[in-house]
Amino acid sequence: MRVYRALIDPLIRPLRPRIVRLCQELGPRHVLDIATATGAQCRMLGRAGIRATGLDLSEAMIAEAIRRGGPNTDYVAGSAYELPFDDDAFDAALLLLALHEHTEDERSQMLREAERVVRPGGALLIAEFAEPARSRGHLPWQVIRFIESTAGPEHAAGFRDFVAGGCLDGLLERHAMAAERHVRSHFGAIDIAVVRRRSV
Repeated sequence: MRVYRALIDPLIRPLRPRIVRLCQELGPRHVLDIATATGAQCRMLGRAGIRATGLDLSEAMIAEAIRRGGPNTDYVAGSAYELPFDDDAFDAALLLLALHEHTEDERSQMLREAERVVRPGGALLIAEFAEPARSRGHLPWQVIRFIESTAGPEHAAGFRDFVAGGCLDGLLERHAMAAERHVRSHFGAIDIAVVRRRSV
């Protein structure tokens, strides 16, 4: 997993300013970053004047995020399957490359929980892998496939299942979630979907 983190972190880095720009356009005052790791996305949001709460299952990651600090940020150790927050607690929630490694049931639970803690009309920003039409000759996609193969058998199996299920578009369709906007990154190999929280 250490090798995977060393490879995935540089991959995620270009996404972070795109997420900040999207949040600035959407206007949330308080954003939840699910699976925040050491809080890099929260710190960038905080510097832009957006309050950000980061959640991660790893207490070591949360301790490091707290140590690094940053304005307008706070951090909580907890599970994405059972978020320790009230209903409608946030204006937006982020799931940034956080779904593909899980089983379909786990992804469904994460989406339900993310939607639960976002106020009606708020936004889910979901960044995930998107297989290009001509993937065999698509260098960024081949790099992603290599990186995902280094993360261990369960993670790699989750990635293969996610791709076989149509990547992010397939996941949203299965959950009847319509994106109001798509932003492509990494030469089309990563898709950022903006999904509005449905009214209950």
